[in-house]
Amino acid sequence: MYKKILFMLCVFIVGCDSTATAYKPVSSGNIHTISVVIDNKLWKESPGKELQKVFSSEFLGLPQQEPLFTLNQIPPSIFTDFTRESRNIIVISKSKKDTAYIESNKFASPQKIVYIKASTNKSLLKQINKISQKAISVFKANEIKEKQKRIKNSILKTKALDSIGISLTMSSGYKLFKKENNNKFWFQRETQKGSVNLLIYTLPLYKKNPNLESIIALRDSIGKAFVPGRNKDSYLITEKAYEPYFLKTKVSSLNTFETRGTWEVVNDYMAGPFLNYYIKDSKNNRTLVIEGFVFSPSVRKREYLVELEAIVRSLKVF
Repeated sequence: MYKKILFMLCVFIVGCDSTATAYKPVSSGNIHTISVVIDNKLWKESPGKELQKVFSSEFLGLPQQEPLFTLNQIPPSIFTDFTRESRNIIVISKSKKDTAYIESNKFASPQKIVYIKASTNKSLLKQINKISQKAISVFKANEIKEKQKRIKNSILKTKALDSIGISLTMSSGYKLFKKENNNKFWFQRETQKGSVNLLIYTLPLYKKNPNLESIIALRDSIGKAFVPGRNKDSYLITEKAYEPYFLKTKVSSLNTFETRGTWEVVNDYMAGPFLNYYIKDSKNNRTLVIEGFVFSPSVRKREYLVELEAIVRSLKVF
């Protein structure tokens, strides 16, 4: 009996110990922010400058320049305790071996840590450039998931999109602002100085893929018919002064054409950034278009666009 009790006690202790070992705190940090662990000297030299150039490059499609990521430098000596709980981390250091790799959930969860090590500054530059694009993709995906998680804390419950057989996860701050023919929807979330907007509509499925010119023509026609401005005969169009960015991507595993740029209003002084997703839903023989645009004068808009992309990438098609 004594041996049996002793055995059960050992199992309990081991079980508690493994549970404690497995526990990871919830990661922290502002959206699109990276903690960079690097000593002060390296930060001021070519490796630090290259990191800033790559990871603080321009966030595409904004009217005023904002960085892709906000970088917070941390000396290695204070990279302990809560500073290790950042969601996105880059650790750069001198080492005999040149290497660059990514680890997940080492100190917290969810978490992505990019390690860059090399023997010289020149070698560090090579390793930075070697892993930078992969690291950017990993960090961006991490931020989309984080934004989606935050949205779910206060989710909008609506059946408005049931008529077109889709669902999108958006916060309860969004309201159905306008609807037309059960296939065009405009959701809006008011902010302190403006609004964040989401347009959803369906089109026939065309065999030919769109190009930038056809996307601009499409969104301008929808803007004229569905998105009026504040003044008489005013409506939303693509800003003509700047050419939008156009690229291929996937949304909900569907072939998608993504456009980012700036919009303006005919006969009014309004403007801001937009992102447009032209989604080929072959299974349902149609095209889905989901567009987000922001009106928020004199305010940074990067996080609003991250929010809109997070909503679009939550798409489920029934």
